Amino acid sequence: MALVKCEDCGRDVSDRAPACPNCGAPVTSPYDRNAPTGVTVEGDCFVGTKSMVVRLAVSAVQACNYKVDSADEASGLVAFTTGMTMGSWSGVSGSIYFEEVEPYRFRASGNAKQNVKGGQMIALDLFGEAKGKVRKVVDQMRDMAA
Repeated sequence: MALVKCEDCGRDVSDRAPACPNCGAPVTSPYDRNAPTGVTVEGDCFVGTKSMVVRLAVSAVQACNYKVDSADEASGLVAFTTGMTMGSWSGVSGSIYFEEVEPYRFRASGNAKQNVKGGQMIALDLFGEAKGKVRKVVDQMRDMAA
């Protein structure tokens, strides 16, 4: 926690406070003032705000013609489902999580599994197909951010 000056009244306020307790003005933390305006890629990290990175992931899922099941900007999680795959009639369910390794730097990791629905007895993850769907979305994000 750090103290910052309220931009309206000049009093010291915690940078974690949503508003100044003296005048009620919203508090802008030092991180917010330095926030990137778009998402870029540096090494294995996406650089931007968490909400921008999640929105980019949603766009990448849609660009891959997959269905977005949920997107949570607060936790940095995007879940998706593909159409039919080699290993499953019901497709693959995947999720991508963005871990903040430094301020505004996020590392993507994810997991996926073949779905078993309806009359299907077994779903095989042939040649790592499920995990490949997550890699495809992350690669699409890299292409879109560049």
